[in-house]
Amino acid sequence: MRTASRRTAFATAALTAALALWTSGAPSVVYPAYGRIWHVPPALTTVVFGVYPLTILIVLGLFGGIGDRVGRRSAIALGLGLMALGTIAFALAPSLGFLLLGRVLTGAGAGFALSPATAALAEFAEPDRGHLAGAVATVATASGLTVALLIGGVFLTIVGDPLHASYWPLLAGIVVTLLLALRLPSAARASGRVVQVLRVPRGMGGIVAQGALGVAAAYATGGVVLALGADVAVQLIGTSAPLVIGGVLALSAVTIGATALLARRVRASRAAPAGAATMVVGLGTLVAASASASLPVFLAAIVVTGAGYSLLFAAGVGIAAELAPAGHRAATVSAVYFFGYVAQAVAAIALGQVATAAGLFPAITIGALVLSVLALVAGAAPIVRARRAVRSTVSEGNPA
Repeated sequence: MRTASRRTAFATAALTAALALWTSGAPSVVYPAYGRIWHVPPALTTVVFGVYPLTILIVLGLFGGIGDRVGRRSAIALGLGLMALGTIAFALAPSLGFLLLGRVLTGAGAGFALSPATAALAEFAEPDRGHLAGAVATVATASGLTVALLIGGVFLTIVGDPLHASYWPLLAGIVVTLLLALRLPSAARASGRVVQVLRVPRGMGGIVAQGALGVAAAYATGGVVLALGADVAVQLIGTSAPLVIGGVLALSAVTIGATALLARRVRASRAAPAGAATMVVGLGTLVAASASASLPVFLAAIVVTGAGYSLLFAAGVGIAAELAPAGHRAATVSAVYFFGYVAQAVAAIALGQVATAAGLFPAITIGALVLSVLALVAGAAPIVRARRAVRSTVSEGNPA
């Protein structure tokens, strides 16, 4: 089989990242329909949502460095194959059990493929452009999420089988990308076992911590928007049209991608604080929208939190992908994603329980407060790290 060119390999890595988020967002617009047709309460739909990041955590915890050990091509192909199986489970699902199976398989697939794909973006980029990996990963994942939400809304509106039909285009995209992935160039492999508990590579602790805080703040907020956003639109904003819900949620992903493109040359040390401030404003606007049941305010909250997500995520992923050594790049990126998905799983499941027990408004309010604190810590991290680096340089230059 002919090996793909650098440009095709780069595009394949970007497509893989996009599909990972498409599989994550594909059920989001359908959740209210599952609840209405199958009588599934928000507590269970958020558990279905949370199974995805929990599965990714298990895969990253045991196979986080697989892309370094078996090569980018094999790891990405394995991940795409599992995504395909999970998508089939969704497309044929007769009950809640199949939804859980689909989330487990697609989560495992994303766990195997996402870190190698992110690392490949830095490696297959044009010379001296590896620093853009974070921005490209953000645009790719935002694009996948946008497609997922828009297709979900369209299929729920015009197709006679709303619970299943929207998954077939996703399956087609996965199959095409899998065929492309099999043509990726083979890469040097690091030594070590395939199954190995994830650990932070030596000397990468500061990079992983800074990256993980940014990704965690972004993913946790994104998890709340995807898990509860449709229910907010239905119960608080007063609309139940799937196409409207899909469009509203897709607005967040569009904002994420657009912000990443506009800020692609902004350094992580500046992107993270700006993203934190933006996120706090957006979360406050989301609380205001929930209190006032105002669609315009809700749309403003979606846009502002999307911009904050983009800046925080790009800063977190970018520093890990760019600064990690090639032999440990996938493992370093995996560690960053690991902590991000921990935050997403905890936020989605916990706030789903609060929403069921006390209502959506208390859940949104509590979530906004907690996530604002996390965002502010993520924004302060690169400033603190930079000051420590300056102090260390001054100390070395002026020994006692």
